Parts: sequence; structure tokens; C-alpha cells
Amino acid sequence: MKILIASFSFPPNKDGVSEAASTMAQGFVEHGHEVSVLTEQTQPKRVSSTWDGIKIIQYSQTEELNPEVWLGETTSSYSQLLHSGSWDVVIFHSYTRQLEPMLAVLARTPTKTILVSHGYAVLIWEKSPEFPYGIYRLIQRFIQSLRMIRWMRNCDRIVYLSNQTDFLGFYDHLIAKLTRHQGRRVIPNGVDPDEKCASPDTLRVELGIEANAFLIVCVANYSARKDQGFGAKAFRKAAVPRSVLVFIGSEFNEHSLQFQKEDECHNKDRASGRIIWLEKKTRDFALNAISACDAFLLSSYHEAQPIVLLEAMRESKPWIARKAGCIPEMPGGICVSSVAEMSLQMVKLATQPELRASLGNEGRAAIDKTYNRKHYVDSYCALVADLIKR
Repeated sequence: MKILIASFSFPPNKDGVSEAASTMAQGFVEHGHEVSVLTEQTQPKRVSSTWDGIKIIQYSQTEELNPEVWLGETTSSYSQLLHSGSWDVVIFHSYTRQLEPMLAVLARTPTKTILVSHGYAVLIWEKSPEFPYGIYRLIQRFIQSLRMIRWMRNCDRIVYLSNQTDFLGFYDHLIAKLTRHQGRRVIPNGVDPDEKCASPDTLRVELGIEANAFLIVCVANYSARKDQGFGAKAFRKAAVPRSVLVFIGSEFNEHSLQFQKEDECHNKDRASGRIIWLEKKTRDFALNAISACDAFLLSSYHEAQPIVLLEAMRESKPWIARKAGCIPEMPGGICVSSVAEMSLQMVKLATQPELRASLGNEGRAAIDKTYNRKHYVDSYCALVADLIKR
């Protein structure tokens, strides 16, 4: 079977969509399918047109909504690309600029289409400091979202991470449910239960962290949505003696600088805790950090079903996270709504090792049962096979 996976993010990018799309691509290949991936060009550019034996078709994103030029290919439009490939199935990861025009082309072909939702947060108000404070952009996004009612019909299947529907992170699922789309399915993310970090014991030595210090780790790109400043405030408020909070992000930017500046301005006393800000670390380093920590932290105000949280669960690490997306239904941790609540839970985990162990075991059990790579890959292979039969 020939499968095209269209995902705006793919390795070497390091984010949840990239992880999910690459796991899916590898899984299809393992089951004997021919797979190609259509993805955005990276900066710096990829050095190869293949990844793990999978063909990569890159496109250059432009400001216009015209058909893109497919780099390294003879095709110059959505229609030519899709017709030349003779794909049995095209799978879209998330909502991207090329989704709607490509669905319009595919509607006139026998190719089956699957849309994989990673959440749809267009109705989350991201306030701007200047008038009209982001309200105009919010209205624009709402109006644009109503077009989903029309083009959703061109998707044979739409896969969501959970059964949850709301006006925030899962607004797309709400629209599909209200319009009674018959192709709705639920497949949660999954990680490899057996993937292990290389050397967890080296992290504390490398960063100068005492063996008996209470270590909290947060792995997330520095951004307004990830809101590491929220976690830093909670950590300072908790004031757990001999505690360390390590933030690991892709690279420092205006957001990380703002978070660090706020922490410096409001916290002169460092006697009760230490915060370490890191950038440009490898995946192995991040996995080592997760394995070495006592608790994992996620302070994002918007998430879908974060894979990094699953990685913490795989290591039997208890987590603390804000109530966002699917997180409240995930075992193995504690959800909070405020800085004060997060700080209290930090103190609780720091002082109750039996609670840490209990939550960690719950999370690991959920990985073995539900949130694992085999379940994820097998579910998509079954979905594709069933779709082709119809």
C-alpha cells in the first residue's frame, strides 16, 4: 500500500507532531507499506532526501496561499503532486496551510484521506498588550474555523487523541461531533515502553546537583504557551530546601529571556532552591534528565496529549501539570490550575516519597496498557486496512 504522510513537522525537528508522524511512518514501513512524507523544509536544510529509508518531499512555505513548489520534484502544484503519486491513503497531521486545497484535489480521486488532530486551539485568547488586545485576531480565527464544517466532509476518517470535546483545545472535535461526522475515531499517542536513556546518573554530576537534592525537570520549547515562567514562580513559592528545577528548551529566545528576567527580579533569595536554564540539548540529554529527576513539570496553558509527559510516565516519574488538553485524564500525576496550587503539589511530592512512587507506578502501568508504540502503530495499520476495504 502506498501512503503519503503530510506533516508540517518531521525529524530532525523535536516536537510532539514530529514524534507522532515519525513513529507512524516507521510503523507503516515495518508492516510492509511504502511510505513517503511531505513536510516543511527545515533551517538548516536537511542533508538527505530520505529518513530511516522513508522518502522525504520538502516544500518551501510562503506567505501566499498559492500552491507550493515541491523542492526536488518535477511537480509544481498540489494537484500534480497528488496525481503523480498514485497514493492509496494520504494522512494529514494537524491543520496546515496546504490541508484544505489538498483535500479539494483528493475529493476528486479514489485516494482515501485521514486527518490526525493534535488539538485545535483557535478559540484560546492570546492577549496582546496593545489595542484591540488580540480580540480581532480571535474573531478572525473563529470565522475561519467555521470553514471546517464544509471541508471536514472530505476526510474519510478524523482521528482524535481522546473523546474529549470543548471550545478550547478540542474545538475541532466538538465541530465534528455536532455535525455528526461518521468517520471520527480515537487513537492516543504512544511511546516505546522499552526505550531507555543512556546514562541517567551523569546528569546530576554534569550540572553539579547533589544526589539527595529534590530534582524537578521540565522539557519544552521556550514559548508563551509553554509558559516556563509559571513553573518558575511556583517553584520559588514552594521554597523546598535543597531543590533544583531544570528547564530544557530548544534554544534561548525572547520568551526564555523574559522568564529568566522575571525570576531574577522577583527572587533575590536563592537559599531554598536553584533554577537551571538550558538550551540546545540532545534528545539523549533530555531523556537522561527525565530519568534522573524526582518529578516532571509541565507548565503549558495549552496542550493536546504531550508526548514528553508520556516519556516521563515511561520512566515511572510523577508529574505536575496545568489542566490543559487531555492531561487531566492521563494517570500518574497531578493537575493544577494556579501557581499556588502547583507550589503546594511540589511540596507534597518533595516530602512524600511514597506518593511519588505510587503516581510513578500508575503512569508506567498506563504506558504498558494504552499509551505505547505498539498500540499506536497497530491501531493506525488497522484503520488504514479497514478504510481501503470499503
